[in-house]
Amino acid sequence: MGLASLVLRIHPESRGDAEIALLALPGVECHGMSDDGKLVVTVADETGDGISDTLLAIHRIPQVLATTLAFESSDISH
Repeated sequence: MGLASLVLRIHPESRGDAEIALLALPGVECHGMSDDGKLVVTVADETGDGISDTLLAIHRIPQVLATTLAFESSDISH
């Protein structure tokens, strides 16, 4: 299972559209946004397939101007 926390930079006026697009992705939750457009998001691997595809999809959302990975963890069993 993987888990990541991100800080996304978006225009504050595009928050609604950004959250609709983000919440359509698997395992994504939006937690809060500062007045200057920093949106905190977590991504959880709900299927066991990893979160890399979801992280790449977040970068492709037009309202997302920049992405900073704040935390990442994965449970890799050998």
